[in-house]
Amino acid sequence: MSEVERLNLVRDYWKHADAGLRDERERMQTGFNFYVGNQWDAADLEKLAAEKRPALTINLILPIINLLAGIQRQGRQDITVAARRGGLARLAEVFTETLRHCMDVTDADYEIADCFLDGIIGNKGWIGVGVDYSDDPLGGDLKVSKVSPFDMREDPDAREYDLNRSGRFVIRDMWMDKEAVKLNWPGKVGDIDAGGLDVDPQSSDVAGGADAGVLRYRVRECWWKAFEKRIVLINAATGVMRVVDPAQAELAAAIAAQSGRWTVKEWVAPVLNKTVTAGNVVLEDVRDPYSGVTAFPYYRFCPYWVDGYVMGVVQNLQGPQQEVNKRRSQALHNLNQTANAGFKVKKVLNNYDRHLAKHGATPGVVLDESKAGGKIERIEPAPLSQGHITAAQMSAGDMKEISGANPDLLGHVMEGILESGKAIELRQAQGMKVVEVVFDNFSRTQKLLALGLVDMIRFTDVYSDAEIRAIAAEKLGTAELALLRSRKVGKYGIKIASSSTSPTARYANFMSIMEIARMYPEQIPAAVVVENSDLLNKEKILHDIAGRSCGDGAGEGRRGTDGSGKRLQVSRGAVNTLSRPQGRVG
Repeated sequence: MSEVERLNLVRDYWKHADAGLRDERERMQTGFNFYVGNQWDAADLEKLAAEKRPALTINLILPIINLLAGIQRQGRQDITVAARRGGLARLAEVFTETLRHCMDVTDADYEIADCFLDGIIGNKGWIGVGVDYSDDPLGGDLKVSKVSPFDMREDPDAREYDLNRSGRFVIRDMWMDKEAVKLNWPGKVGDIDAGGLDVDPQSSDVAGGADAGVLRYRVRECWWKAFEKRIVLINAATGVMRVVDPAQAELAAAIAAQSGRWTVKEWVAPVLNKTVTAGNVVLEDVRDPYSGVTAFPYYRFCPYWVDGYVMGVVQNLQGPQQEVNKRRSQALHNLNQTANAGFKVKKVLNNYDRHLAKHGATPGVVLDESKAGGKIERIEPAPLSQGHITAAQMSAGDMKEISGANPDLLGHVMEGILESGKAIELRQAQGMKVVEVVFDNFSRTQKLLALGLVDMIRFTDVYSDAEIRAIAAEKLGTAELALLRSRKVGKYGIKIASSSTSPTARYANFMSIMEIARMYPEQIPAAVVVENSDLLNKEKILHDIAGRSCGDGAGEGRRGTDGSGKRLQVSRGAVNTLSRPQGRVG
């Protein structure tokens, strides 16, 4: 395609997504407004202010969302790579170790947690995968980061949760000033200086200006898929596919007929493309940027997915939340109106009515009945409106039921009933079933992310051979290293398992390990017990155990003692420091 055709392609995709996702983005903005406490319409606030009436915000959405976010953080997922058809178990273990290393050094747990929070608030969260060349200009570092959902636009016609199944494109918006654009794409300085970024200042592609400060431009990073018809040889045993030159189609057919293992098929294959534009300039255009990886490098989390309609947790809480705010505000207004109901006297002398108006509401005021001309009686104020309070309480209860943050999930003890900790835990587990859809969809997103990371590790040079050896030295032989990046070793899948980080769950796991170690002292290494503990200096203890075991004699290999004569089998992987060979640590 020509540069003009590329520009038009990205613009058409962006306009199509912007129009198709407009309602979703409005709902997203409303969700974030309600979470931070901006829960009143501007017109209602203006009207109440003119009438000098209160506008209370009793933000009950905040603790509900924080509860769900806390559950996710205390039950983070453990990711394991499993060998499937044609795959090798040892290589799957290497992928697992490398993937975990990537997650550790990029602080992916925190980025993933932020993605979850975005999703339950604003209906959709995004996590991105890329290569950062800041510290390693040659190979780069694999990077996992949360992306603002307001910066993302994907194909609105995609009807699958996995965007790679039916989505044609995904676009990320980035806002940069002219100098930043030049620094990031130095090869395009000439086009930029020639006015390539000078578009209509009133358009949505420009922000800022003389009044707002530095002019910034919308940079569109568009990932889109083209499809090519190919002739491929497919190995029925391993699922390996080899692309065949059309001129050698007859030879491929002959090979397939003779071997019995290979089959010739015509196959339409997707090819990932990256096109970056700003103004009227194509800043970057790369075909197959990740050497055969066809998955989009952005993954979305949708808490509720109903045939393409995306919904978060906050959306259905907005009505009850507004009801709470309005009823509480009305009750306070009524209370303010009737708190000082005034006084009643038979006859007023000496302008005593003015004295009452000025001082009657003063705390501790002394009123002289003789000066008033007769007996003074305070008018009893109307009681607090129980109807408004009851309506507010009902709405607050509705919010808990709608969100799933009900008493079972919160672990509230029922009045008059004495429950054990185990019983409360079981009720919490029962309460989790209400929000299971949300967490199940989040597990699906993490699985798709992990599959994408494995492909990036497998088919690109972002992890060098030396780095992979350092990370998984025990599990990888020299002869197998070449197979790591080969497409001939079959398929691999991802297993997602909950790995709770709550203190109670960690303590329960540790006590289980201790009990097993007491039953089988010869089989359970001391390093395993220490690894599952919460000791602050456990890394030093593990290092000391490994040092003693290594110095126990050549004939014993890596076996040592724990000081009591019992033999230890210490795994090098338990104390291996996952850092780059150059000595960088995290």
